[in-house]
Amino acid sequence: MGKLNNPNQHLFIHCPCCGQATLVSSTKKSFFCSACKFVFYLNCAAAGIAVIVNEKNQLLVTRRKKNPARGSLDLPGGFAEPGESIEQSLIREIKEELDLDITHLEYLCSFPNTYPYKSVVYQVTDMAFICDVKSFETIKARDDIDKFYFLDLAGLDKDLFGLDSPKKVIEYYLCLSA
Repeated sequence: MGKLNNPNQHLFIHCPCCGQATLVSSTKKSFFCSACKFVFYLNCAAAGIAVIVNEKNQLLVTRRKKNPARGSLDLPGGFAEPGESIEQSLIREIKEELDLDITHLEYLCSFPNTYPYKSVVYQVTDMAFICDVKSFETIKARDDIDKFYFLDLAGLDKDLFGLDSPKKVIEYYLCLSA
């Protein structure tokens, strides 16, 4: 089994089952231990993205407080935790990050993405939802968010966004709205 373009092949060497330094990448998401035959998978993570538009038809965007893409614009959302549906995770993340209560959400689209974090490259499926919120009265930047803005959809520069999925989600949303 050879190295097959696995972005994490240099990081995972010791087998989590037997502890020997005999782990090699076998696919772009898995590793094989030649000593005990254990297969270790780095499966895809799930994340939710919220598309929230106010009464002025402005998109709620955030500025990232942390890497990856620190300082760039983003759409609010985050990773699902074990035992959560993607909808539950998005409701939780929006409450944690912006102190907003989602009252309704509707699936919009999904895109594959990579999320480099502390030397590990995670494969992610980002799922976007159009979300309504109870009110913007309580909004404040918290958790992983440095600031938030409401930007006009017309003329929105996708290149200000640091990660690929938000760019694709915005493009998809704008095509639907046209």
